[in-house]
Amino acid sequence: MNANWQKLVIRYAALSRREQLMVAAATIAAVGFLFLTLWVDPATKRAAALRTQMSGQQTELVALRTQIGSLKSQLHDPDASNRKALAELQARLADVDSEIGNLDDKLVPPQRMGKVLQTVLARHRGLALVSLRSLAPEPLLVPPAEKSPAEKPTTVARENIYRHGLEIRLAGSYAELLAYAAELERAPQRLLFGGMTLVAKDYPRSELTLTVYTLSRERDWLAV
Repeated sequence: MNANWQKLVIRYAALSRREQLMVAAATIAAVGFLFLTLWVDPATKRAAALRTQMSGQQTELVALRTQIGSLKSQLHDPDASNRKALAELQARLADVDSEIGNLDDKLVPPQRMGKVLQTVLARHRGLALVSLRSLAPEPLLVPPAEKSPAEKPTTVARENIYRHGLEIRLAGSYAELLAYAAELERAPQRLLFGGMTLVAKDYPRSELTLTVYTLSRERDWLAV
């Protein structure tokens, strides 16, 4: 294997400067394609599944609360059957709320996202931070229609799930960028991966633009 490697090195050294740059760029592009295939697609699928699960549970939570409110309004003279139905709905409501709370524990809280990214970056001294910016929170559930500002519901924020995102751009070698993304992927509390773009600069330097996000029932958070 060493002999084959030496032959490749000799052949590479015999190339012109332009040919060497073309070979390096093609190698980075091929490795980058493998990186996106092996890391981005699985992370995106896991993020979509988790988001779908939380959205479904939150929708059920809203529906249960609506049913409870309707049932309460009919209980002017409550009877045994209505009290039983109300108790069952309240029990299910508590279960769904607990499930959503468990999902929250698996994700990094929005206010800690920036610190997590920079803490991991500090362990990869070969990388340089180009930029870090926060993205506007996005509601995953459509809020109730509002007739006027004066009638704006005060509970909308508690009845929705918000996606909070950060976009980080890093510069360094491909190996260091790969190691950084892999460490984020292995973290006990997860950050969900959004978009990821790898651009080859002056060899061996590349730039990685990575969008990560988390989910929360609170709209407001401490932005970067």
